[in-house]
Amino acid sequence: MCGISAIYRYTQISELDKEKLSLMNEEMHYRGPNEKGIWNDDTCALAHTRLSIIGLDNGKQPLFNEDKSLVLICNGEIYNYIEIKQDLTAKGHTFNSDSDSETILHLYEEYGVNCLEHLRGMFAFCLWNSKTKQFFAARDRIGEKTLYYSQLQTGIVFSTELKSIQKYCLDKLQINSHALAESIRYNYPIDLKNTYIEQIKRLQAGEYALVDDKGLELHTYWKRNMNPTFTGTFEESKRETLRLMRESVDICLRSDVPVAVLLSGGIDSSAIAALAKETGREVHVITAGYKGLHYCDERETAKRFALEKGLIYHEIELDADDFKDLFWEYSQYIDEPVCDLSSMAQWALYKKAKKMGFTVLLGGLGGDELFYGYPYWNNTAEALKLKTQHESFFPWKGFDKKMQFLKFLAGNWKNILFAGYPAQINDKTIVNWTYDDYIEFALNAKLNYNNEIIEFKDIDVHKSFEDGKVEIDQIYQLTFETFMTTLCLYLADRQGMGNSVEIRSPLIDYKIVEFVSSLPLEMKYNKNQPKFYLKEILKDIVPDYILHAPKRGFTPPMSFIEKLVEQYDYKFINADSKFFNSVLADRLLDLNIKRR
Repeated sequence: MCGISAIYRYTQISELDKEKLSLMNEEMHYRGPNEKGIWNDDTCALAHTRLSIIGLDNGKQPLFNEDKSLVLICNGEIYNYIEIKQDLTAKGHTFNSDSDSETILHLYEEYGVNCLEHLRGMFAFCLWNSKTKQFFAARDRIGEKTLYYSQLQTGIVFSTELKSIQKYCLDKLQINSHALAESIRYNYPIDLKNTYIEQIKRLQAGEYALVDDKGLELHTYWKRNMNPTFTGTFEESKRETLRLMRESVDICLRSDVPVAVLLSGGIDSSAIAALAKETGREVHVITAGYKGLHYCDERETAKRFALEKGLIYHEIELDADDFKDLFWEYSQYIDEPVCDLSSMAQWALYKKAKKMGFTVLLGGLGGDELFYGYPYWNNTAEALKLKTQHESFFPWKGFDKKMQFLKFLAGNWKNILFAGYPAQINDKTIVNWTYDDYIEFALNAKLNYNNEIIEFKDIDVHKSFEDGKVEIDQIYQLTFETFMTTLCLYLADRQGMGNSVEIRSPLIDYKIVEFVSSLPLEMKYNKNQPKFYLKEILKDIVPDYILHAPKRGFTPPMSFIEKLVEQYDYKFINADSKFFNSVLADRLLDLNIKRR
């Protein structure tokens, strides 16, 4: 896991460009405390700062192919690097390091940009072909690793982190008010391309970029396909899903540094820990809880499970009284106003895990999004389904339509009688818990920046499912692409790497995602039982006291959050109202201005 930066010039790489890349490396020093490297020719310059995880002694980047015509910098892990290396060695390729990233170079020699089809992992990389003078950058299918870019007057700059570009490569920041307001309202970006800095864009998940003297081209190489194509039985689907989960956990455990599983006591992390133990490895697990009695503390459950499975158990206790400095600390390491109340707890957890000696942590991110684990969204989907069915009967045309309606009415009379549905469908439907706070904040909130006044009440951030045409898979696809990727995975990367810790998520290996997505809805979804399909798969692996326990979160005591918000003074936003999201956005604006 690392930090990467690159500059491509239509003119020529300058000494100033090299100085900027060196400073960008330093800006992300926590992402790569072990080694740093910079390389350039007349057109392209690459920089890399490394956290050594695989190939500790000889994996320094940039990496080169045999004749050094290809140069690579990569952030992430290629989990199937052993299998790729064996295949490429048999084809005559010579490897100069033990790094998993080097496989990308030789795959590119064999397949060009189609090398992406062979990679199984989380990654963002930049590759320079000095023979064709073409620059190639790509991001993994799911979007676990970030890659930002900005088109300059005479070139293009890429970097792992937004703040490296905005601090060293932009003369004057322009605020994208819609993107900023969107993150404050919804907690995370819904626009997958544009950031709250107008000049900086994201390379999207499953996307690659090509740059040459003709300019920038963007291409999509992977998109999740939700069309059901699986024709086997339910038992066959369970066996294949479990096989893929075992395979993913196995390759995600590959590391030359200490690894642990983050064990929350929930289904997803318990499954990963149990499957890790099946590999025959010694498995360490880390469980965190809050000092005092709090509903989200699952330490006793996790400890019981660890004892039963023969896992090496480690416990971390978080004290909300220690959180007063964490907000100011962790907010320095995130680029965008991605707002989550559990952020400080996650930061403290990763920090303590690093002190315990672990550099790689496996977590259960993605299980809820892939296996229909949110009761709220399940209820909303059922409400939308009923709403669509109800409205389809009007206007009545003929006796048959009237009889169909009476049959529908007999089964759903309570919803009709009370003129409602199981879940409320309105402007609050998406991220309903921040709606009221944002409306109050936006009434008179203003941002005065670069002599421009932005009034939040004039920004339309409305998102809804009111058209009644949205099915549950479309709801979960939105959640998968946004909440899971732009909040959960984003914060795991930023907070993990802020502590020089790599977070891996075996449940969203793309092969698992593709297979589960290919199953018929009725095979994997039960409206009355969240994670029905996953529970069926795990019933002989994870005990019932975990499979059927109520769902819990990891939110810190709200009294701390309330005190933080109350004591915060706006620096760039002017508003009568404050809540956590607006406070974090203002804090990041303040940091970005100070960084310049």
